[in-house]
Amino acid sequence: MSRSCEIEVEGGSLIYQVNDGQIQIEQCHVRESAFKIPDRIENLPVTVILKKAVLSSKILKELWLSEELWEIGDWAFAHCSRLEKVWLPEKGISFGKGVFKDCIGLSRIYFTKREDEKLAGLFAMVPVMLDAEYLLTPKEAGDTAWIEKLDARLVTLLDKPDEEGYLKQVLCGEEDLMASLDIYLANRRKEKASLCFARLLNDTGLGQGLKSVLQKYLRENTKGCEYESAWEIVFKQHGQDKEYYRIFAESGCITEDNFDGLLLDMGESNPEMKAWMLRYKEENRKEEDFFAGLSLDE
Repeated sequence: MSRSCEIEVEGGSLIYQVNDGQIQIEQCHVRESAFKIPDRIENLPVTVILKKAVLSSKILKELWLSEELWEIGDWAFAHCSRLEKVWLPEKGISFGKGVFKDCIGLSRIYFTKREDEKLAGLFAMVPVMLDAEYLLTPKEAGDTAWIEKLDARLVTLLDKPDEEGYLKQVLCGEEDLMASLDIYLANRRKEKASLCFARLLNDTGLGQGLKSVLQKYLRENTKGCEYESAWEIVFKQHGQDKEYYRIFAESGCITEDNFDGLLLDMGESNPEMKAWMLRYKEENRKEEDFFAGLSLDE
């Protein structure tokens, strides 16, 4: 017969059940930004996190899960909008529905014995950006077959018409959330640009063919194009992150025609990144001048 108890842990407290010699977590009371679910309680393994255990925490940023964990219930960490990083064991964990639903800030899901930054970034894309819970398979993450499935899902989302889903929103009475088709389409383009940036930043196993496709999408949505979603992602959402500017530049999104407009948008708000842009232009110009000097016409 199970019994419920409460215990203080790092970052808060939790309520748990002792069931058949194992610990099941019922609820977590998060009081600090970093919260750790221990491997063992009462010298028994913590194997299950029940549904909605950490639902809608507005404090949680970093979460460590038990190394003994085998199962995570439905919506266990859903709507934790400030959650950024998770550490979990690299084993056959059973994930319920919507475990990380609406965790919009989640950028890394690490495996505790293999803290690979790029793999952690890829794994976090699965529930947050790709809506592909079938890829929440820690034991397979990073394998060639797993990466192929992830990239196939990414391509499917990129190829999906921007307007798809709009009529459903209207029919479901969500027109107040999405006031016009133009706004809906702009949001879809930003989602696609975010996907491109995320995969290019976390480029483990990324083939040249897909890389070219992602860079092309960003170039077609840079400053000066009909739609500027790639630049909006860099400047408005990641204005202080040099890695986003690097991907933006390497994708060919900075040109002679749009450079002044990029600087004008930046104003005085990001002096460090503005200086980086100026250095990039100067270095690029030197390289162009060097090769021009080798012209056979001279």
